[in-house]
Amino acid sequence: MNDISDYIHRELIQIPFNLYNLISKYIESNNGTKVAFVGGYIRDLLITKFHKRAFPKPIDIDIVIEGSSILLAKFIKKNISNVEICLIKEFNLYNTVELNINDLKIDIASARKEIYDSPGVNPIVTNSTIAEDLKRRDFTINAIAYEVSTKNIYDLYEGIPHIRSKQLHLLHENSIQDDPSRLIRCAKYASRLGFNISKNSLKQSQETVYKWPWGNNQTENKIIFPPAISIRIRMELSEIYKYDKLSTIISKLNQWKIIAILNKNIQVDNKFLRGLNWINKLNGNYLLFLLKNAENLDSTCQRFFLNNKEKKIIEDYLDIRKILETKKDKYLYFSPSSWTEFIETRNLDEETVKLLICDGGLFWRPFFRWLFIYRFIKSKKDGELLKKEGWEPGQEMGKEIKRLRHLEIDKLRKK
Repeated sequence: MNDISDYIHRELIQIPFNLYNLISKYIESNNGTKVAFVGGYIRDLLITKFHKRAFPKPIDIDIVIEGSSILLAKFIKKNISNVEICLIKEFNLYNTVELNINDLKIDIASARKEIYDSPGVNPIVTNSTIAEDLKRRDFTINAIAYEVSTKNIYDLYEGIPHIRSKQLHLLHENSIQDDPSRLIRCAKYASRLGFNISKNSLKQSQETVYKWPWGNNQTENKIIFPPAISIRIRMELSEIYKYDKLSTIISKLNQWKIIAILNKNIQVDNKFLRGLNWINKLNGNYLLFLLKNAENLDSTCQRFFLNNKEKKIIEDYLDIRKILETKKDKYLYFSPSSWTEFIETRNLDEETVKLLICDGGLFWRPFFRWLFIYRFIKSKKDGELLKKEGWEPGQEMGKEIKRLRHLEIDKLRKK
């Protein structure tokens, strides 16, 4: 283990802003308070060592302290030099601090123990030790810590062997029940790191998802879906959308038979993947795309905290799709202006139009053309010009401007 410890130490002292030495000074001036680097950065260093895979320079580092996170953050801010920005954000619920030093984000947490009173709710938190803090982690590969003062490595759950074998192991038998967003995270790590989920972890994931809906110890209502679950899932999806290929993660969830974490009606076929690719190209709302065919829209909106506008977008999408399916022949020969009228008289939101485009099928093109062409075309004559020609302002002038605009739109059919 000494060679691993030495390797991690050599890497940590290269972190910008003399951060490692500042932490060492804090420890010395505070009676040897235990401080450790944990989580993803340590994991990625070990992946680099064992598998020769290069990662970008760290932009996010996790630190745990057996003491006050805010005191350590304030010490760093006071003693750091040659930086343009150093900001502290406190999160009192979990005794954590976010320290932003230029482009480097450092999360400092007071070591804690977490107890989940009910599946998926926010945990009850008490102060604890670094070793106890590691028990609350998601995967064994993220439960490795390097203590600064002793240079000791905490690997209580065989995370290092699992990194060597490229295996994703959940930390304990209630990992998914405590925080179901770990299913999304697992697929993200599998895709991003090239790791495989272990058999026991896959079994736990599937069995936990199959037990839904879970009860909540605080109520007799058995269809409660704890709000914390939805918030965490949305946060995970948001990060994936920014930094990973969402279609790969969704395919993993489908392959592992746990797609119900999002929507059990998702069928991951070529049509779905093509639509997911298009929602990305259109910069559309990917969550609405994932949930648009959910079994119960009301409960789905409640579960994922969709607001009234988002709910209406899906409702309009479902209505339009039904209209097009039941009266298909009517719309096959619609002109560009007829499609413009169809969309604009219904006051469809852009996101509804994007969902209809991503559906593919017979009618995606007119919706696509409206989104990027038709809606921007104007009449050759505006109100001022028509007044000069003798038109009186009012409803009839409005109809004329609309008619002239439609003529311009329909010219596109001949091109």
